[in-house]
Parts: sequence; C-alpha cells; structure tokens
Amino acid sequence: MSTVIPRLITLEVTRNLRSTLQIKKFYLPFSHYPYATIVDDLVPYEFVNKYIELGLREKGDAFIGGFAEWQKIDFLISDNRHFVRQLQTTAFKICDPNSFLQQIAQLRNNDS
Repeated sequence: MSTVIPRLITLEVTRNLRSTLQIKKFYLPFSHYPYATIVDDLVPYEFVNKYIELGLREKGDAFIGGFAEWQKIDFLISDNRHFVRQLQTTAFKICDPNSFLQQIAQLRNNDS
C-alpha cells in the first residue's frame, strides 16, 4: 500500500501545524519511505472539471477529487464533510481517518 498526496495538501497541512517538530514529523514518511510520495505534477483539467461538475468547489475540493481519480487511488481520507458525506463517485472510496483505519484492519484480517 502506498501513500500519495498532492503538494497542495502538504502546504495546507503544514500551514495548520504549530511547531517545527510537528512539521518534521509530518514530512518524515515522505523523506524516509519509498511508499510515501508527494506529487508536484499538475492535475489534468479534465479530472478537476469532472469534480466541479459533481458539485465540488473549483479551488480546492475539485482539485483533490480530480487528483484522487487521476492517481487511481483506492481511498481518499478526509475529515472534509463535502467529501465524506456528499460526493458520490465510484473512482475511489471516501472515508474519514477512523473509518479508513477500520477498513484497513478488516482488509488485513481478510488477507490472513
């Protein structure tokens, strides 16, 4: 399993962290593990446009939805209620962090 996030999200997350130590902890997986990647490439507009048409805001939410589909991710993990409650897509599963951890645990148990 890999972790992929757009640079935009790293900027938003670090803007909300309070200390240099928190920022270092956030970036640790991306600097030490090959399964964690920050993507700097621009999301093709056709993906962003699709999520605008599905009702997400153009500036942020549609970009994230487009990124998720473009990168062919399995799970979009978010506390953003627009994603978790409102967006209907078959391109990826949308869940909050707790739900994601439960689903991963269940997948691991099924593999055992």
